Amino acid sequence: MTGDEITALVEAAAGRGGHVAAQTFAAVGQVGGTQYGAFLAHPADKGAGVLVLGYDATLPDQDLGLEIAVADEGATIANTGAVEDAATDAINLLPGYRAMRVGEGLAVETAAGVAFDPDAAAGVIAAWLTRRGGAERFAVRLIFGPPGGRSVVLRDLRRQAYDAHAERRDG
Repeated sequence: MTGDEITALVEAAAGRGGHVAAQTFAAVGQVGGTQYGAFLAHPADKGAGVLVLGYDATLPDQDLGLEIAVADEGATIANTGAVEDAATDAINLLPGYRAMRVGEGLAVETAAGVAFDPDAAAGVIAAWLTRRGGAERFAVRLIFGPPGGRSVVLRDLRRQAYDAHAERRDG
């Protein structure tokens, strides 16, 4: 999916008031959703832009991590929780994609005839956050690791996600 197509999806959703519903379809593919995945938006300055690391379409059951580092002044663990919700909504804008939280991580299901495109997933998150106003300065990192929790990067991100989510729950 091109940048222009992503922009058109985001603008159309914004024109509908920003409401995004998960699509209804029989899932035939899934990325992430393993017990070793991680999903975290948090205050941190890791530059700006989008980065996809380690994706291998030929490797089934890869662990998935999504990190959104928000460098806005005043960003806190508490107020970056809404950025996670917005990221899930953003992925749901892509035709044939359905994103959901799974424990501390994220799963993205795909419909028949739809191949998962990590660049489109990361790109739509960045475009939605920019358009929606969830964050001004941020970096989106979509990180894939080999199955079975063997990625040190994802283990560290999962620990950070667990701590941040506990802090949000416990107030």
